[in-house]
Amino acid sequence: MYFIKKINNNVALAKDENNVEWILLGKGIGFGKKTNDLLDQTEIDRRFKALEEFGNHQAIANMVGQIDGNIFQLASEVSDQVAAFLGIRFSNYNYLALADHLSFALERTQNGNDYPNEFRWEVQNLYPKEYQAAEMSLKFIEQRIKVALPQSELTFFTYHYVNAQNKETQIEDTIELTAMINQVLEIISYHFQKKLAVNSMNYARFLTHLRYFMIRQLNNDLGGSDLDPMISTVIKEKYPRAYQAAKKIQLYLKKSRNWDISHNEMMYLTLHIWRLTRE
Repeated sequence: MYFIKKINNNVALAKDENNVEWILLGKGIGFGKKTNDLLDQTEIDRRFKALEEFGNHQAIANMVGQIDGNIFQLASEVSDQVAAFLGIRFSNYNYLALADHLSFALERTQNGNDYPNEFRWEVQNLYPKEYQAAEMSLKFIEQRIKVALPQSELTFFTYHYVNAQNKETQIEDTIELTAMINQVLEIISYHFQKKLAVNSMNYARFLTHLRYFMIRQLNNDLGGSDLDPMISTVIKEKYPRAYQAAKKIQLYLKKSRNWDISHNEMMYLTLHIWRLTRE
């Protein structure tokens, strides 16, 4: 890598041997360098191919140039810890989104500002492992830089960690999907007049199914071959209450998002609802 210009002490624009431009992050990587200086690979913590991921290097340069280099280092440590805990990999986009949020959260905290934490209970129950990762992150940040982020940040960090597992979605999608999933669970609970077993394996499986079903809907990925009509008939006759609940969910999604739920998906929903409510 050959140095082109400094963005700040910890961020630099560089090019490789094929003249492809990269944004490089690393402690002190932009300090004391001259154009065409050869960069040591050990100086580079993260790299972003500007033209592929962000359209041009200026777009990402403008973004990262406003974030302190120490925040990038902290975000890197946090994301590495979370990636190991959840068994995921942060994309460049997800890493930058986390760093940007962390920068904003620290600034807001130091100014004495906070957000109401209206959805904390729902998020904790919908995404228990990601929420646990968020708790770890807040403790780690406090130990690392002696700043205690407010409890409302547990919700926002959880959203980032859920979003990091779905390359097709943005953070706004994750927030919206969370509200929709919560509404679906309320429909089921009200229909059966019972409290759902939030710590059960079937609950976790149902949430996973809902998340990926809704992501497919957002991306118009509605393919799949039809089930055998005999199987569908058996499911509807054997689990009528679960099928009625699925019909209510179908109506809610049609009214709220104008989604048309396929026959196959109705059968899968019915089976998941039956497993969830028999506990």
